[in-house]
Amino acid sequence: MSSTNKTPDASATLIPSTAKCNRAQKWVCSCCQKGLRPLLKEFGTIRKFLPKTISTDHFSKNSNKNRLVDISFIGYSYILYMDVLCLDETRVILQGRSKENDYIHANWVILPSSRKYICTQGPLEETAEDFWLMVFKENVTAIIMLCDICENGEPKCAEYYPSSVGKTLTFGDIKIKNIQKEKPVDTIICYTFSVEMSNETHKLTHYKWGDWPDRVAPATAVPIVELILRLKSKQPTGPYVVHCSAGIGRTGTYCAIEYAIDKITMEGNLSIVDVIKEIRRQRLHSVQTTLQYLYLHVTLIEYLATTKVIQRDANTKKFQRDYEKYLKKYNEKNAH
Repeated sequence: MSSTNKTPDASATLIPSTAKCNRAQKWVCSCCQKGLRPLLKEFGTIRKFLPKTISTDHFSKNSNKNRLVDISFIGYSYILYMDVLCLDETRVILQGRSKENDYIHANWVILPSSRKYICTQGPLEETAEDFWLMVFKENVTAIIMLCDICENGEPKCAEYYPSSVGKTLTFGDIKIKNIQKEKPVDTIICYTFSVEMSNETHKLTHYKWGDWPDRVAPATAVPIVELILRLKSKQPTGPYVVHCSAGIGRTGTYCAIEYAIDKITMEGNLSIVDVIKEIRRQRLHSVQTTLQYLYLHVTLIEYLATTKVIQRDANTKKFQRDYEKYLKKYNEKNAH
């Protein structure tokens, strides 16, 4: 395994105009001056937001795939969380399957820059073949995995990929071979996989970051910003797949970060409330908790500072310290 530990050049990232930078600076100043408490209240106003019209017929028709079971005793269900509905309008349709068998719990999320993401639940033993079929047919450029296979003794997804170089896993007619493993960032593992189906081969990158606890948030935004910069330094030939366990909390927050970056880079103006609403119109229930909402702000500020759109100052440093204190108190209160 090689280790490069190099962060892509932030200057290579699209930098907004001076006017847009000024508006971005105003947004950061406003955010830092308000502090955490107003943001917590703000999230309370949209915590239960849903689109006005919701159709989940395909989710409902696949009742045999939507079982909610106690995985600690029985094993994986097809859908890990029954209350996480999958929108019909934006669902990913499995290509090459009959209409009766083209369902996977995954949704398209389109960013303002027109970049495409697929938000999906973590593959289960029963869905790993469907997952790789989706990856192959949609010509996915990269997979972003924001969970571990198992966290605190609880399974979060199946072991759907070969973790050792040279190893191959087979799901149905699909073969996945690990051809490279590196660690571009201390806490992120990067794999290169070769996916073979019907005598065709597709190569893609897989990023695994397991330091983001379920339903809460990390203490630092540095690794995720480095990952975002790495992805932005490449020219994607297809969509990115993002998953955690249920595919809405960590996954939704990551896509909301990318969406917010697009908005502030392209327009200079930003409303995080509107960002959450737009993401949820494409992937229901995205961004589940107050901590994830706060982390979205922390990460966006870190990204803007790293790319030199804004300058770090006493206010941004205090905002980071306040977030770390809040997170520490939360973790201590909820420690088992």
